Amino acid sequence: MMMSESERQYYLGQAGIRLWYAREPLPGAAPSPEYRFPAEDSAPEPEPDVFVPRPQQPSRPRPVGDGSGRHRIAGIQALMAGNQTETDKRVVPATPAELPVAETDNASPVEELPASEAVAEPDSQVRIETHLGFWVSERLVLVSRVSDEASGRLQETLAENILASLGESVPEQACHVRWPVFGNPRVPGNSLDDFQGLLRSVSKEFGSRKLLLLGVLPDDMPSGRSEWLTSALGASLVDFPRSLAELAAVPAYKRELWQQLKSAVGV
Repeated sequence: MMMSESERQYYLGQAGIRLWYAREPLPGAAPSPEYRFPAEDSAPEPEPDVFVPRPQQPSRPRPVGDGSGRHRIAGIQALMAGNQTETDKRVVPATPAELPVAETDNASPVEELPASEAVAEPDSQVRIETHLGFWVSERLVLVSRVSDEASGRLQETLAENILASLGESVPEQACHVRWPVFGNPRVPGNSLDDFQGLLRSVSKEFGSRKLLLLGVLPDDMPSGRSEWLTSALGASLVDFPRSLAELAAVPAYKRELWQQLKSAVGV
């Protein structure tokens, strides 16, 4: 599309490009191209959004330096200055937050269900993760929570020393129970009743021996812990809240346990 020089400079000015022309021919310079200007001194400003090209009017080339180029350049500069002023005065559209929201009569408010009608989630079943060790002697059974972060040999030795201090023979090998059996709680066989049934099967080998519980499920049961353990393992002679690993780490716990053992066992 062919356009006049004034229109070309108008669009260059909108893009931030401003051109300058020599007022008179420079000595020794190559001849400048002949620019095509419209016959009018000033061209009407096209619309900023939609531009409709104006039919070009024939014009004869004029020699550079005859004085008419100065008037054309002055008109172009005035046109660009006027466009810049109108651009600065352009109204900034309102942001979406400032636009008024039309109220409609058909809009219905969102109704909230009352608390009684809301869908209540079922109570999650108690999930226990523990590792229990069983040391069986002639008259006593020491049951303790075994820590996987502490030394296994240290906990074994401490359990044997406790039984030996009570005059019991050292058990040959301890029995260990890890729960749950499967990592996925949805797999059948991981319920609390299944765990209770497993402990009952283990306690059948105890006979009439007395139980010494050390840190067995102290915080895992929300309520009814004592009744649940009695139903699973039987009545306990001592129910101490600290495990073997905690006894090995804190000497004060050993003194507390020894006081309970002396009063219960009669050492």
